[in-house]
Amino acid sequence: MVAIAEAARFEYVVVGGGSGGAVVASRLAEAGARVLLLEAGRNDRGRPEILVPAGVGVAYEKHNWKYPAEPDPSRANRPEAWMAGRVMGGGGSINSCVFVRGNRADYDGWAAAGCKGWDYESVLPAFKRMETWEGGADAYRGGAGPISVVTQTNRGQANRAFVEAAKQAGYRETPDYNGACQDGIAFAQVNHRRGTRSSASREYVKRVAPKGNLTVRTRARALRVLLEGKRAIGVEYQHDGHLRQVRVSQEVILAAGTMGTPKLLMLSGIGPAADLRGHSIDVVHDLPGVGSNLHEHAYLMQRYFSTIHTLNKPRISDILGGIRDYVVSGSGMLALTMVQVQVMAKTDPALSAPDVQLQFTPIAITRDVDENGMFNVQPAKEEGFLASSTFLHTRYRGRISLRSADPKAPPRIEMQLLGNPDDLRDTLRGLRMVQEIMAQPAMQEITRGHMPPESECRTEADWEAYARAAAVPSYHPVGSCRMGIDDLAVVDPELRVHGVDNLRVADASVMPAVTTGNTNAPTMMVGERAADFILGRG
Repeated sequence: MVAIAEAARFEYVVVGGGSGGAVVASRLAEAGARVLLLEAGRNDRGRPEILVPAGVGVAYEKHNWKYPAEPDPSRANRPEAWMAGRVMGGGGSINSCVFVRGNRADYDGWAAAGCKGWDYESVLPAFKRMETWEGGADAYRGGAGPISVVTQTNRGQANRAFVEAAKQAGYRETPDYNGACQDGIAFAQVNHRRGTRSSASREYVKRVAPKGNLTVRTRARALRVLLEGKRAIGVEYQHDGHLRQVRVSQEVILAAGTMGTPKLLMLSGIGPAADLRGHSIDVVHDLPGVGSNLHEHAYLMQRYFSTIHTLNKPRISDILGGIRDYVVSGSGMLALTMVQVQVMAKTDPALSAPDVQLQFTPIAITRDVDENGMFNVQPAKEEGFLASSTFLHTRYRGRISLRSADPKAPPRIEMQLLGNPDDLRDTLRGLRMVQEIMAQPAMQEITRGHMPPESECRTEADWEAYARAAAVPSYHPVGSCRMGIDDLAVVDPELRVHGVDNLRVADASVMPAVTTGNTNAPTMMVGERAADFILGRG
């Protein structure tokens, strides 16, 4: 197929309309640049399953790349599909909207490892610039940004009991875990605007980018970066059944995500030379770190029977009241996130930052997995609660590589979520910390023990087997195009691809180490920082 050369002239092309790409594209357009944003998925407009937070299960099913992962020997080699948003907004359009910036120690750690300009004090202005926090602007929070951040509104009996139980277990409340201190108990903060999803693709493209400066093309699959020697000059992509080439006068910015960005670099001849030659791809630049350093959060759920009414058995009054609340005030069950209360905690008091995120939801779920590794979340038939733990600082490092030179083939994902013995140990510590909270009087009053199969575990060996069977990725993958200054770094501290001119990366793949908590807010911050560097205000 002969490629059609674009007549339009753009200064920048951004590949990927997710949480990083939508931000950097909009900020560049706001500064007066002509920007083309290419998104392989659909538009997110007019899709209630994306707009309404309670539709997250449908959004996950309909707008998801469902990348197959290789068998994981640390978890019985069971099949697994990794989530990545196949829609404008990327993962930010199909996630649970829990808004966690991460910990000061995360960013100071990046800077100490050689990423100058990424310490906490340097990234804080970008976090503040991107949000409107319901509590108003202060030394830590922003008051006039495009993303609306509020505290989830459910203060029902179960949520209040979990808060009290966590206090009884020795944890303290924190007034704002995205402010001065992250440690402690809090109701979850969410990026919602009057009960609807406040995502980068909706808010930045709508509120930040001036009309006429930003051109968005959906269902436009990037195939490779166009290069002249070791200088990026544009992108080749498929759109409306045609092969197209767009050239830029300034830069190409890749924001296709932790799985998509390294794949696109390798398809363009940038990556580990031996791997590229193995797929008969001409090596433009041998960059061995492309695809390495992949890591994730390990999530493990536990379910408990409830002695009080829950939405596992909704009544007519629950449904009618939920509809009324949503229409009148953007609240109620249609506006709820899955994680409603959380405790940011440490498995070891000597740690500089929390390493587990303990989460509570006042409804129990089932999580069935099909033969392709796709999970199907449904409310449990019995009334209950979901109490989960996420181990936040896994040590094992996996890899993204190519399956073939065919751009339509999914990337190869190799990851052992519990591959490091210390990761299994600390995942089990998180499980026990959840159990300690659930054993406190406040929760004992409204529960009657674990649901099966958790209820069948008796010994430490039983719980280890349960963890290996039930632990799953949190869908917070990072690191496959790691930022740094060493030989295995893919981008430098200003997000420029090492050894290739006019090419940057602006998504979660650049994170040297995963942040303490959900990764959507940090990824938007990366988009803000990318725009700062490009515009010379970093």
